[in-house]
Amino acid sequence: MLTAILTGAPIWVWPLLVLLLTLGFIASKSRSRPYIPIYFFWLFGGLSLNAVNSLAPAPMIWGAFGLAYLLGAAFGCRFQDRIIIAKSKTRITLKGEWLSMIVLMTIFWMNFVGGVVQAISPDAYASNGFHALFAIIAGLASGTFIGRAIAVYRTPIT
Repeated sequence: MLTAILTGAPIWVWPLLVLLLTLGFIASKSRSRPYIPIYFFWLFGGLSLNAVNSLAPAPMIWGAFGLAYLLGAAFGCRFQDRIIIAKSKTRITLKGEWLSMIVLMTIFWMNFVGGVVQAISPDAYASNGFHALFAIIAGLASGTFIGRAIAVYRTPIT
């Protein structure tokens, strides 16, 4: 069954996994980079919105997603404050961290597992319990991106 799951995935999934792993490993090292792109990382949350929407969830599921998103944003903001070393007019220097890898892998595998559950157990995939769990994980993970962008924005230029 595992072989069927791995070979049944679309071919583009595996290069995407390699790209996300690469980005996660880059984030694990201290680095200086332009900070403007960080302001657009919250758009990754759109992937989670699309994934939750594809479930055709009940309205209460959107409430769970929204609350989880706000909690993820608060956590992301607090976390980002701790890894910012300095911010200039065009660049930000950050400590290495593993949260980026964890969040990217959570979003990737959440969507992968969602597809697998849909294929092997449509009844479980259609259940409110699955929808709620999926929405909460998606909200927490994608909320961290906007929280981190807010922390970068609030950081004074030195």
